[in-house]
Amino acid sequence: MIDRREFLKVGSLGIGIFLIPNGFRLLKASEVSQLQPVLWASITKDNYLTLLINKSEMGQGVYTGLAMIVADELDFPWKRVKVRSAPAGNVYIDKKMGAQLTGGSTSVRNMYEFLRLLGASMKDMLLTSASKEWKVPKDKLVAHAGYITDGKKKLSYGELWEKAIKLPVPKNPKLKDPSEFVYIGKGVPRIDTPDKVEGKAVFGIDVRVKDMVYAVVERPPYFGAKVKSYDASLTKQLSGVLDVFPVSSGVAVCAKTFESALSGREKLRVEWTQSPLDGFDDDKLYSYYLEMLKKSGAIARRDGDPEGKLASSGIKVESLYVLPYLYHATMEPMACVADVRDDRCIVYAPIQAQTWALKVAKEVTGLPEDKIEVYTTYLGGGFGRKSNVEFVREAVEISKKIKKPVKLIYTREDDVKSGWYRPMNATLLKGALDERGKLIALYHKIAVPAVFEWAGRPSKIDRAAVEGIENMFYEIPNVHVEFVKVDLPIPVWFWRSVGSTHNAFTLETFIDRLARAGKRDPVDLRLEMLKNHERAQKVIEVVAQKAGWGKKPKYGEAMGMAYHFSFGSHVAQVVEVSLNKETGQVKVHRVVCAIDIGPVVVHPDLLISQVESAINMGLSAALKERVSFSKNGPQSLNFDTYPLLTMAESPQVEVHIVKGEGPMGGVGEPGLPPVAPAVANALLWGYGIEINKLPMTPEYVKSLL
Repeated sequence: MIDRREFLKVGSLGIGIFLIPNGFRLLKASEVSQLQPVLWASITKDNYLTLLINKSEMGQGVYTGLAMIVADELDFPWKRVKVRSAPAGNVYIDKKMGAQLTGGSTSVRNMYEFLRLLGASMKDMLLTSASKEWKVPKDKLVAHAGYITDGKKKLSYGELWEKAIKLPVPKNPKLKDPSEFVYIGKGVPRIDTPDKVEGKAVFGIDVRVKDMVYAVVERPPYFGAKVKSYDASLTKQLSGVLDVFPVSSGVAVCAKTFESALSGREKLRVEWTQSPLDGFDDDKLYSYYLEMLKKSGAIARRDGDPEGKLASSGIKVESLYVLPYLYHATMEPMACVADVRDDRCIVYAPIQAQTWALKVAKEVTGLPEDKIEVYTTYLGGGFGRKSNVEFVREAVEISKKIKKPVKLIYTREDDVKSGWYRPMNATLLKGALDERGKLIALYHKIAVPAVFEWAGRPSKIDRAAVEGIENMFYEIPNVHVEFVKVDLPIPVWFWRSVGSTHNAFTLETFIDRLARAGKRDPVDLRLEMLKNHERAQKVIEVVAQKAGWGKKPKYGEAMGMAYHFSFGSHVAQVVEVSLNKETGQVKVHRVVCAIDIGPVVVHPDLLISQVESAINMGLSAALKERVSFSKNGPQSLNFDTYPLLTMAESPQVEVHIVKGEGPMGGVGEPGLPPVAPAVANALLWGYGIEINKLPMTPEYVKSLL
């Protein structure tokens, strides 16, 4: 992260890339007026390149991926590149997203062309500066590895930069031909690795400031309940406890140490108002969602006459699915340091959404934006959860009340109890085949909470509810997609790959059931439905060939496959699975994945690591994860009751990159949706089991046998 003093120092000799209504342009820091810089860059006299980046590093390698784009066009040595997190503010909004936000697998694809322009412009200015100084035509000079040379003498970029920054910014700098790339497409060492290996990286939970105190919040046992009254008499008697008071989410306990705050909270007695969910346990939630599925919803897509074709077809399949709430399970729970004074507010937090953090700080403090500083630390995992900034609101509320800098820390149990889950959902699917086994009708109806409404963007049809279905690439002449909004006070949020997590599972398993009913090979059926989508067909063909589709599995006893398009990328996966019929234990031995994000892959190793990560996270959810509820609220409060996939259980993963023509797609999320349906499809073909609920626990699978 970067503080205000360092920001001004970098900016004084910096160059910014600015988005304007008709595109973008480059200006120097001294020329800034009302335009909006997305990224600043500066070169120091000792020849280091410093980049301020408006995206959050949460383990996905975004600092590395974005910085290498600039360094490549600039022809700058990678070992001398430094990255800092840009402070929050309107000047750093990603215009394509409308916010300073890291999510939706957009970071590289949103910034790629802009960062190339930035690097190329800086190089052009350096060449012009050297040309003027040496009185040598610019086309006789070469920029390479941080130096300008005419073949006889050379100067470092740092020696030229102070003069170069005074020159006009070129309007149309020459970009490299892809054949000239030094880093792009090849990869570089991760820029954040040394600090993390050496223990120097600062995560949100690591931040310490002078005179800081600690806080925890006692939250209601069930969602929708509020503080009715509280008794803090025993809490205040404990050594180290400083204050106890209500905040928007519960009752805050402030103390000199984190341990004292926890001890004080244990002594706290709170009476809560009645929750509208009192009595809702797993069984009641299950029944409630099935009842909601009977209601009429909003039509997201309507093609042809699906009901008519379903009624007249001789080959029909119908399936009902119920999928659970999921917890994000970030390695680092929520933590935030806030320091609120009468005339300023400073926040340090591991956040994905700087714009939203700035907004809540303004709402709580009443201060103008120029009096609020929000600094982003490293994130110990994000997965969408840390784009929700209610924990920042709590920290700012507490600091404002106690008039001291406060570090708010969530325990793992606090994190689960706060909610913001991947939504539970119920889905009804109906499909029909003609006499040749061609899919001619699909009916998809889903009852699910509206994630975007929880994010403050309500609409008749929630985008997340129908993504991956309403916009599917499969060519089916008769389609019905319907959304029934579920209104429950259980907070839901963006979970890695959002609505595609559940919609890919239901659609892809249902397609295999249709293939089985029509005696079709599931790969052939998909290729038939994607006959006009070459990129989609290609990933399926590649993954089938690499996995040995149609042959005996190398490791397991059954194979399954799935395809899904999400976040601009095409992904197909084949898994090898075995099942212990005595215990119901499912073992995934191997996952083969083909992914097409477009013609440009900035850092192949980062792509592969993100896909491996997504596969393991998706597999963990498929086999193990579910937030369980009793009549008194969520019960899966730690990893003893919310188990995750272990390293020993992780499969062998192969990732094959397919370069297709078209716009660049995302990387962080698209690898997740296909793995769960691929496993379920392997169980269908290998063991005759239809998975209609997740997770595939041994108990559930054994009950199907």
